[in-house]
Amino acid sequence: MSGCNGKWSLRYFLLMTLLLATLPYRVAAQQASVVFDRYKIDTWRSQEEVRLAFTSNLVQTHDGYLWLSSQSGLVRFDGVRFKAFTADNSPALRGRTRIITIPLAQDREGGLWVGSGSGLFRIAGDQVQLVATNESFKADIINAAAVDPEDRLWAVTRSGRVFVIDRSGHQRELRGTLVSYSGSSMTVDNNGDIWIAAGEGAVYRIHGGQLTRIALPKGADMRNPSRVYAARDGSIWFGTQTAIARWKDGQIQHFPLPATKGFGAVAAMAEDAKGTLWVGSYGAGLHWFDGKHFRSVTRADGLSDDRVIDILPDQQGNIWVATRDGLSRFRPLEVEAFTARTGLPSDMPGGMLRDADGGVWLTPPTGGLFYGHIASAGSSFQRVSDSPAELVLSMAPARQGGVWVGRPNGDVSRFAAGQPAELSYEGLPPVTDLLEDPAGTLWIATWRGLFRGHDGRLEPVKQKDDFIFRLFKDSSGAIWIASLTGVTRINPVGDETFVPWPTPQQTGIRPNVLFEAPKGTVWVGSDEGLVRVGGGRICTVAVKEGLPESWVGAAEVDDAGRLWLGQLGGLTRIRVAELIAVADGKLAGLVDVGSFKSLDGLPGGDPAAWPHPSSYQEPSGKLWFAMGHGIVSVDPARARPVGAAPKVYIDEVATDGVRHTDLDKLVIEPATRRIDIRYTGVDLSHGPDVRFRYRLDGFDPDWIDAGTQRVASYTRLAPGTYRFRVSARDVRGQWSPQESHITLRVLAPFYLKAWFIALVILTLTLVLWMYHRAALRIRGAAILDERNRLARDIHDSLLQGFGGIALQLHAVDQQLVAQSPERASLDRILNLVDRTLTDARKVVWDIRLPTEADDLAASIHVSAHRILADTDTVVNVVCAPGVTYEFAADVRRQIRSIVEEILVNVRKHAQAATVVIQLEYLPSSLRITVRDDGRGFDAAVVAKRLGHWGLQGIRERAKCIGGCVALDSQLGTGTEVRLRVPRWRWLRWIPGIATRVRRLRARTAKISQ
Repeated sequence: MSGCNGKWSLRYFLLMTLLLATLPYRVAAQQASVVFDRYKIDTWRSQEEVRLAFTSNLVQTHDGYLWLSSQSGLVRFDGVRFKAFTADNSPALRGRTRIITIPLAQDREGGLWVGSGSGLFRIAGDQVQLVATNESFKADIINAAAVDPEDRLWAVTRSGRVFVIDRSGHQRELRGTLVSYSGSSMTVDNNGDIWIAAGEGAVYRIHGGQLTRIALPKGADMRNPSRVYAARDGSIWFGTQTAIARWKDGQIQHFPLPATKGFGAVAAMAEDAKGTLWVGSYGAGLHWFDGKHFRSVTRADGLSDDRVIDILPDQQGNIWVATRDGLSRFRPLEVEAFTARTGLPSDMPGGMLRDADGGVWLTPPTGGLFYGHIASAGSSFQRVSDSPAELVLSMAPARQGGVWVGRPNGDVSRFAAGQPAELSYEGLPPVTDLLEDPAGTLWIATWRGLFRGHDGRLEPVKQKDDFIFRLFKDSSGAIWIASLTGVTRINPVGDETFVPWPTPQQTGIRPNVLFEAPKGTVWVGSDEGLVRVGGGRICTVAVKEGLPESWVGAAEVDDAGRLWLGQLGGLTRIRVAELIAVADGKLAGLVDVGSFKSLDGLPGGDPAAWPHPSSYQEPSGKLWFAMGHGIVSVDPARARPVGAAPKVYIDEVATDGVRHTDLDKLVIEPATRRIDIRYTGVDLSHGPDVRFRYRLDGFDPDWIDAGTQRVASYTRLAPGTYRFRVSARDVRGQWSPQESHITLRVLAPFYLKAWFIALVILTLTLVLWMYHRAALRIRGAAILDERNRLARDIHDSLLQGFGGIALQLHAVDQQLVAQSPERASLDRILNLVDRTLTDARKVVWDIRLPTEADDLAASIHVSAHRILADTDTVVNVVCAPGVTYEFAADVRRQIRSIVEEILVNVRKHAQAATVVIQLEYLPSSLRITVRDDGRGFDAAVVAKRLGHWGLQGIRERAKCIGGCVALDSQLGTGTEVRLRVPRWRWLRWIPGIATRVRRLRARTAKISQ
């Protein structure tokens, strides 16, 4: 026997310290699950202000909700939250704060019928509607009902009266009264007939709308049948005080109830999906009957109370039991749990290994080594180690039978059932893992290096890192050594390959388990997730890629190609094909991820890294995992597939604490500061594990992962229309494509509404326009003053000067001889001076014209006589009778200039005897007509002559003021020119628009041709 030199007492102490440090990071206190047989029992007695005492009348509606009657009234349960329907949140119940409400049945449209002390209500969604009333219901309440194929409600009161009520509320009482109070049990068979058990041997059936009493077969011996239930196979079950009876094909078969201490009369019956009949008693708890045997559960086993009132199997396979002291749920477990209560030697099993003979070896972290067998009827183990307090860190199967065991003190021993321990090696550092290869060589991993042992001799194996955690042999025979810094692979011929961990700066991670998935691909389960170290590129798959958490302590691959992982929160199931696709970069994340947690019956507590291993697979394919406080077995073939996502609903909306009942027309006032939207995912099995995501279209850029939170809050939303969407999934499914949504319309404050903004813009425009007008008036006044000053200066200086010069020249002209050449020159100078004075006076006239009164006719009269003063032409200015109006100064100036240009042309070319200028003030425009009796001209010929721009100038001036000019002339008949000027400025746009329309029509016609 050989070993390493030195004592390891100090190292043993350091090992214990490090063991504590290497426990999983998350430590969460968990309440132990109440597991009975293959069911997990959960009990509720109250939640916030909802009290669940005297629970009765369980009904599940199509939307998944569970309805019940309790001490708090009518209650709805979504798997997490109990919601009571009271006068505060249901308008139909106002004034009835203490009303008794009992859920009765669901109709074909999903509406829930509810009996009460004031009548019958129907609930659809969150709306409560009173359907039928009857004064007698106040003292004789309806407490049992059923819906027939015609969607009519048949109801029984506490005194035994029978009513039929249709959807319109019309009610009819059937003649006759049932025998006793116990007649409050009704059921509907496969044919749509309704059965009523009335006690004292009375059984009734409603067929075709008729109530008839059924004659029981002779020898039925059914005294006081208080309960009746129609099974799926067509049989009718009756419950009595001592037995249950099955009536099928005219035959009745009795099954006596188990003997109990309490009052065992049947109070309720129901059949689950597997055909098991559940029977509740008045004081002896609950039984379930598989057709041959009874199994019983009482308050001592976890039932809320022994006085059962009602039983309901739900759509997910749960069994709900209403009792006098609460509500219990029996949820079938997909895993089988084994704890110290069922025979395990310790509350914490620690390491677990199955040997070749089928025996199970356990090494609890509290010390000791145990061997035995695990069975549903009871586990049996015995201690095989010498010292009860001696710790074991690792185990490995031995080729010769039994197991190899490594301890912190450096001892390595082999144990076999019924044989004494064989100490093979001692004096080593703390042994962390063991592996025996086909050649009989024992590989020993320690915290101070790797060793190989054969025939009692030890040989150290040099490694890059001596801190060894795990050993593994793959399907090719290669040995994998996982250390703190990486993994070393030694192939069958002895070649070594080192793979560092794919972490930043190659920092160390803690490997917990090595495995192949599939063959040829080696993975390491660590505290950082799954790390692929062989069979592909090195990579890590962790939370970001879809794992529920990173820590992986155990791994097993089932026959269907699914990988089962032991993690801190429980078991996780993924598909190996998906895992490879994610590792290869072909898939962004894991999709089919199933989780099994304490809600599924797993024993609480987090597993540790040592002792190990902590999982194995039976030849039958069954998987076993050691958890923190027990062992679980899973049959992968029976484990349910990924479940459908729960149905998600928006429960209520509150603004600044005020609840809104009508979610279809939700309008938010402008002053609202906070909006709370409560939603739920109905899952009566895994309610607390339902995860949500939501999005407010118009506000949120993407989906928000809310986890298990069931409320979304928004503050000070901007005015507009938003759409809130929410979807859900459970821990085993994907996000549901089915969403629940509502539309929110946030009203704008008055200062953001369109009419107010338009009013502000209009007001600002008006103010700016008025300011502009004022500025123009001030500027116009300044310009007018300047024009007047210039006119005065020209008149007082230039005109006076030229006038003096003209007088002097006239004086000189009178002194010269009439025929002298100087006088001819002087006459030309005088003519030039006279024309200059005339032009200067015209300039002064133009400058001062805007200040004159707006007498356009007088102005034109002055201009006409000035232009035609030295001719024989007679001018008449005529103003048509009617109302006159003013034009702006610039418009008046342009009109006068146009008329002057026309008169100049008359003087030059017309040789007219008379000229008539007529002004007509029409409602929308001014029309000026200038008509002469001159020689006229050919307009077509004149238009082709070059150098004649007078007519063009007249048209341009008219266009500037929005007017238009028309000319008619013929040789020898004179000329008529018509000028039309719009009265208002906006009318001046019309000619331009009309011109563009005419041009567009001309172009369109040309293109069409």
